[in-house]
Amino acid sequence: MPGSPQDDEIDQAITRVRAGDREAFRDVIASCESHLRMIVAAILPQVGAVDDVVQKTLVVAFFRLEQYELGTSFMAWVTTIARYQALNERRRWLAERSFKDRLRADQRLEQTLHHGDEVAAFAHEGLGPKLDACLSGLREQVADIVRAHYLEEQRIEDIAAKYGRSNDWVHLVLHRARKALKTCLMSKLRTDGHVA
Repeated sequence: MPGSPQDDEIDQAITRVRAGDREAFRDVIASCESHLRMIVAAILPQVGAVDDVVQKTLVVAFFRLEQYELGTSFMAWVTTIARYQALNERRRWLAERSFKDRLRADQRLEQTLHHGDEVAAFAHEGLGPKLDACLSGLREQVADIVRAHYLEEQRIEDIAAKYGRSNDWVHLVLHRARKALKTCLMSKLRTDGHVA
């Protein structure tokens, strides 16, 4: 089945590129760029990355141009590259967003717990012994990290260095510990009749 006139024009431009005329790739870009933007924009959750992903797609296509088989559909070939580039960017963005959301929540809680009056409020409300009991229910290493950061006010970086781990690992341990402590405290308060 003969290709469309656009496919033929693109194949001619690709033939010129393969012969050493790099400027002919501009014709290829002009033929497919708007189509690629629509494909990429439909996949990405943020509009700001569309141009970058399309540009990356075109760079990948240029360097893999020898893999393209003349007479087949260049648009289908380059669209496949664009989809994979966009999906990779989407995965990266979602992972980064998830991490940033967890980090912001950790930072808000950290700010709350770093105030001395919060610790005093725990003690005043009789939560000190309950909190100690919940802390002792954590794994020893986790409890040590919680005490080091919140009670001894050690920096995340220092704790990470002590355990030979990354700052992100310490943030994750603290996040999970806070969730476990909250669950434990709520359970103890329910048992005592303080929470319905």
